[in-house]
Amino acid sequence: MKNLICPICSEPLEEMGGSCLCRNRHCFDRARQGYLNFLAGNHKSGSQIGDNRDMALSRRAFLEKDYFAPLCDDITDYLREDGKARPFIVDICCGEGYYGSRIKDRLDCEMAGFDISKEMIRLACSRKKDIEYFVANISRIPLRDECADFLLHLFAPFHEKEFRRITKPDGRIISVVPGENHLFELKEILYALPYKNDGKPPETSELILAEAQQITYEMHLKSTEDILSLFRMTPYFYHTDEAGKNKLSQYGELKVTADFMVYIFQK
Repeated sequence: MKNLICPICSEPLEEMGGSCLCRNRHCFDRARQGYLNFLAGNHKSGSQIGDNRDMALSRRAFLEKDYFAPLCDDITDYLREDGKARPFIVDICCGEGYYGSRIKDRLDCEMAGFDISKEMIRLACSRKKDIEYFVANISRIPLRDECADFLLHLFAPFHEKEFRRITKPDGRIISVVPGENHLFELKEILYALPYKNDGKPPETSELILAEAQQITYEMHLKSTEDILSLFRMTPYFYHTDEAGKNKLSQYGELKVTADFMVYIFQK
């Protein structure tokens, strides 16, 4: 892929057989599933970086039900209305590939996606073979300067310097964060004092906030499995005791608010 650079020396990478190689002979082999692993040092061979396989499978199980499809379709419409011919889109912290693959099915574009979790990237590769997937750290994205027309930044850390570096002068960063009432009904079950999210845009001095939009709708979770899969996708999973988790298991269905803030940034 023409936009890939070496994460060690920033030189362009060239495909050679089943590997990518830079002029300084730094070499990165493709995994059997097709992705490249750009994590160096102690992280390179570790499989416990980022979300583990159970978490990755829970995320896929939930997203496969298309509960978040309205959000993805709204983003796709925005990309289509922009009118760029075959834009290059980078899916930041892409997870198991739901959003990127759905957009790729509906839009003529080039796409790359990365995540720090090897398990997430393995699942993403099983969705789409025509997306360049790689394992990488958000603080050192192995893509050349000003290559991307759009960055998709959904529920992930915000690294303004790297985002600005890889975005074209007329490019856009589409950032999605939970709105105030996102999954509030879930928190009412889990916590004695449920709280609302702040819904604020990521803080940045490197980028300009150009647009903002709220997307809100009701999700009808139709099984205990769906409820628990959603729960495992959230930060609440790590901050809830066993008693709280057991409460959710008692529900066979649940109506929950999906509330997203979509922020569009530019240079």
